[in-house]
Amino acid sequence: MNDFDVVGSRGFYRPHGTVSFEQGVDMIARAMKYARSLGLADLVVNILGLTGYEPLKVFERYTMATKWVESAGAALRVAWVLKAEIIDSQKIGVLIGQNRGATGDVFATEVQALKWLDAYRAVPRRSPGDSNGIPPTA
Repeated sequence: MNDFDVVGSRGFYRPHGTVSFEQGVDMIARAMKYARSLGLADLVVNILGLTGYEPLKVFERYTMATKWVESAGAALRVAWVLKAEIIDSQKIGVLIGQNRGATGDVFATEVQALKWLDAYRAVPRRSPGDSNGIPPTA
């Protein structure tokens, strides 16, 4: 798969180019399914290289989160890296995904995303019945 790298049990999807919202959602869904097929535990989805889509409205965030849950499932932890200005202050897309059993969060940098994922290394994978998908704090 293009723009996809694997390091240990973690995948990195860093697509680039000009895409519509729908194209971007489909590309990311394919990357999530690919990560699951490889048995990966984590996936960093860094879309800083994508352009062409408008700022997301609530319905689009819902659509994206629903597709994320369908594609990632409960076993794949997903850390999103987006431009800071398009991250919703209430993280509604993350909340929708977590309420449907997915584990993920959104960040402005890949360093922040990796730090969040690394917090899971010492914690067993959560089951779909667990609460919010947020790693414990030290």
